[in-house]
Amino acid sequence: MTPRRLGPKGTVPNRHCAPCSRNRSLRSLPMSVEHKSPPPGSEARDRLRIAVVGTGLLGERHARFWGQQDDVDLVGLIDLDIQQATNAAERLAGTFGIPRPPVFTSLDDLLKSSGADAVSVATPDFAHRDPVVRALEAGLHVLVEKPLAMTTDDAKAMTEASRRSGRSLMVNHSMRWIPRYRAIHDAIRSGQWGKMVVAHSAKSDVIHVPTEMLRWASRTSAAYFLTAHDLDLVRWFAGDRIVRVYAQGARGVLDRNGIDAYDAIQSSVTFANGSIASFEASWIHPNTYPSFTDDYMHVICENGVAYLDRGREGTEVFETDRVRHPKHSTVYEQDGRIYGSFRHALEHFTHCIRAGIEPLTSARRVMGVVSALEAIHRSLDSGMPVIVDDGFGD
Repeated sequence: MTPRRLGPKGTVPNRHCAPCSRNRSLRSLPMSVEHKSPPPGSEARDRLRIAVVGTGLLGERHARFWGQQDDVDLVGLIDLDIQQATNAAERLAGTFGIPRPPVFTSLDDLLKSSGADAVSVATPDFAHRDPVVRALEAGLHVLVEKPLAMTTDDAKAMTEASRRSGRSLMVNHSMRWIPRYRAIHDAIRSGQWGKMVVAHSAKSDVIHVPTEMLRWASRTSAAYFLTAHDLDLVRWFAGDRIVRVYAQGARGVLDRNGIDAYDAIQSSVTFANGSIASFEASWIHPNTYPSFTDDYMHVICENGVAYLDRGREGTEVFETDRVRHPKHSTVYEQDGRIYGSFRHALEHFTHCIRAGIEPLTSARRVMGVVSALEAIHRSLDSGMPVIVDDGFGD
């Protein structure tokens, strides 16, 4: 199944950027990666048919983004909650003017009947493996929400399915497309700042997230939900594998709300090159907090230091009944369309399909994040440091 041409608009495909063939192995793909999305008209203008698995908050955002692209057809939605998927399809059509996508009642039907070239998988953290592996085995490219998995066994199974099928498996670590993080990465990798010595990050959500937004908060943790972002970034900055982690956690608030989860998790990480980092994640800020997510990062290198206050992003809004810190780096809307690093990451996914290159955040490249997250939870259980088999993956 190959992507279809745009058709009547008369755009001439760029022959230097042909889509992947179905039998091409990812092992044969070049290791260089396009970190930026190509300018309009610079690559083949082939239509891609994309479906979405999981229609919660993020899944509906994926569907909306794909449905608003000129070179993508949104060809299907599916969710265990069929009514939720139906409601999402109706909102896409009624609110955003997107042609109403069909709602499928089984994943097999979607994979066989939608004609999709690729799928976005936005199921809960613990439920990635089955739809990802089945989609890859059906010959589709896959974009999966972070974290790739909650266990290394699941991560390896998905990565191996990608290798066997020759289809791309990209993890949506979208913060890599925020310019300030790219600038830090480039300053380190170019040698300008030298090696990363130590980094610290803290990320906190309001309590609405585990108590109301996530029906499955007891099956994940603040580390999987929040630290995964910064663990990926700092691992990218360090440019080496994680070899050791130690973690501690605090409980009480969520337990009293009937949710079996840590309120906060603090973890320390050691890299093979001697760099160290620490991460804090909590999700019990009061709902009156002016930002849905409060976070900052401090990166100290041999010849440079960066401090990023990501809680405010330089903007404070004072209204008659509240104070807000609106954010515009990851997701924001303009003229009814989605912008920010989320957009750049999804554009990167389709670009890699068409260009036949390995995504910057392919499963192979970020599997070490899952290994470290799993080790963090083993350390929480044991109270001891844990050795990590990162695998790195450049």
